[in-house]
Amino acid sequence: MTRLNTVRSHYRGFGKISSRIRAYLFVGVCAALFPGAAIGQATESEQARRPNANDRLDATQWSIMAFKGWSNYHTLGRTVRFIWDDSGEDVYGMDVAYTFSPTTGFGRFFDNLLGARFQLAGNINARAQPSGVWISELTGYFALRWRRLPWNHIVATSFSIGEGLSIVSDIPEIEIITTEVGGTSRLLNYLMLEMTLAVPSLPYVQLVGRIHHRSGMFGVFGDAQESGSNTVGLGLRVHM
Repeated sequence: MTRLNTVRSHYRGFGKISSRIRAYLFVGVCAALFPGAAIGQATESEQARRPNANDRLDATQWSIMAFKGWSNYHTLGRTVRFIWDDSGEDVYGMDVAYTFSPTTGFGRFFDNLLGARFQLAGNINARAQPSGVWISELTGYFALRWRRLPWNHIVATSFSIGEGLSIVSDIPEIEIITTEVGGTSRLLNYLMLEMTLAVPSLPYVQLVGRIHHRSGMFGVFGDAQESGSNTVGLGLRVHM
């Protein structure tokens, strides 16, 4: 489309300087998924005894987050590579999450299998369109969160991925503009990618970076073969 063809040349310079940032994120995700390799030769019992700032979060199963996001004209693949062109849509949201205890049920299963905390969550968003129209959005999702990382005594960190559903009161303008094949849909798949940072002495208050992705999943949601949008947001989460 004309708009997309116009913006393709604007991201190349930024993409060159983001390679180092992508490398840092790759190392962080690997450490979250394979904590034993990141720590070295420590045994599982030694790792279990090692103090970790985020362990205190197990006593606070509920959390609430407020955030603001900015939507990108580019695909999810380009968004995670920091290739950016602002669409003019701003997203304001509130997210509530419940973390299952790692000692029972689903919580214990995913803790034993993947070393991750299992969460159920949802958020309510208000999407400000470039035309001035406001669109409401409701999402519900489950998530896996890796938060027992070897450097948490320096910066308390967690990584999370979530999957669920998103429904909007009307089709966002960016999804109309960027849909080249098929149609659009109010109900789409929802994918969440997130990283949090906190002071080790105060892990209950976190700075959050999140990618908020709506997608038709290549036709799973009716005629919405390539419909979707990508929003990058910053927020503040408090555990209660």
